[in-house]
Amino acid sequence: MKVGYIGGSWSTNIGNAFYNLGALWLLKKVYGDENVSFVPDPPQVYWDSLNNDYGLISKLEVDLLVISGPILGGNLKTIYKTIFDNAEKNGQSIAFISAGSVLYTEEEANLVSDFLNQYNISFVFTRDSETYKLYKDKLNTVVFDGLCTSMFLNDAISPIKLRSEHSVFNFSYFHDPEIVRTSGVWTVGKRRMFQPVQTSLLGFPIVRIKSSPYFPNVKFFKSTKLVYSRENMYYSDLPYGYLSILKSAKYVFSDRVHTCAAGLIFGSKCMYIKGGKRSKDGRNSVFSRLGLKDIYNKPVSLDFDYIKIEKQKMEAKLISVASL
Repeated sequence: MKVGYIGGSWSTNIGNAFYNLGALWLLKKVYGDENVSFVPDPPQVYWDSLNNDYGLISKLEVDLLVISGPILGGNLKTIYKTIFDNAEKNGQSIAFISAGSVLYTEEEANLVSDFLNQYNISFVFTRDSETYKLYKDKLNTVVFDGLCTSMFLNDAISPIKLRSEHSVFNFSYFHDPEIVRTSGVWTVGKRRMFQPVQTSLLGFPIVRIKSSPYFPNVKFFKSTKLVYSRENMYYSDLPYGYLSILKSAKYVFSDRVHTCAAGLIFGSKCMYIKGGKRSKDGRNSVFSRLGLKDIYNKPVSLDFDYIKIEKQKMEAKLISVASL
């Protein structure tokens, strides 16, 4: 069976790469390295009204199209209807791995399920239990309470460790906090206007990583000033430098789910801080699935024994559905 795994858009959100790489490793292990190809996202992911693009995905000679990420929302139909219609005509199947909701509501789940049940869906592996509960009785296919495929990153790649230790901050520009630990208690405060940004924490220098280069609608500014706006800032359109920085970190603080997920799977202690709007939606349900309910209060580590068992369960289930 030939598999096309759809993903990408790393330059606009590097967190995509963290679960893309894990998903690719897992799919190749199950279906065979030579049978799995990485396929770029359709442009409608960012330009939903676009209708004159070359339909690459619909022309691929594959048997199964696999999609991942927080895609089970109202825009799924806008992005993928034409692709799914063509997949039906071509006799192709569709599947989801590491799939998450957007709004996490019954209304959304009903809307998405009504759309997906029109097609030949081979399986849906969710990345958090809340999404699983919403869809397990609504979809006419196998639905499995899986993990975010960022948990397979340590199988997929071994980042080079850095010589120096540091802490990592990864926040949007206007939500960069002040973090202190006093008598074992972690406190997150808002930085006052014109207050210099924090440059160290518990004696460790702070490295700031940026998940996306700039706001695409901001004009009249040089993008370099928007990206490298503070000392020790790191940005790349490839994931490997990020993973070295996260692997080498003493602590990681972020309002981005996959920054924390990547740091955790490489052994760093991470704390998820709800700051910007996107950090307060349902996507952080991933952490409950990983058994990390305290990640909102202090830096925590993964229970690797638990994660190993859950990864084995997920791989075994994928092997079973792949043989159907």
